[in-house]
Amino acid sequence: MPHRPCPCCSGKTFGQCCQLYLSGKAYPNTAEALMRSRFSAFVTGNLPYLRKTWHPDTCPDLSADDLDTRWTRLEVVRSKRGLKKSIVEFRAYFEGESGEREMHEISLFRLYRKRWVYVEPLQEWP
Repeated sequence: MPHRPCPCCSGKTFGQCCQLYLSGKAYPNTAEALMRSRFSAFVTGNLPYLRKTWHPDTCPDLSADDLDTRWTRLEVVRSKRGLKKSIVEFRAYFEGESGEREMHEISLFRLYRKRWVYVEPLQEWP
């Protein structure tokens, strides 16, 4: 899989992109890179990575059942980078009963122990 296109749709191979993060060899230095790697973790079923990159105050009790969705592609709409918090708006596509469906989210990320973590979805762009 390292030579296949990265699930996050960055245009790089998986080995050049999110696999570095999911394997623990590197950690994303931006919220957008973290969001892309989390999408790849959902695609590849990497539950430990999702837990590690979710803020402990908002992380639900995740199980393998949470990874049943077949995610197909990702589109980053926009991102706003801050020093201690960042926002990323994206559309994630998945297979539904009647074809491709879309999940749209504006996500809040914060620095936690010097690393970006996912906090929660926002209702609107701030």
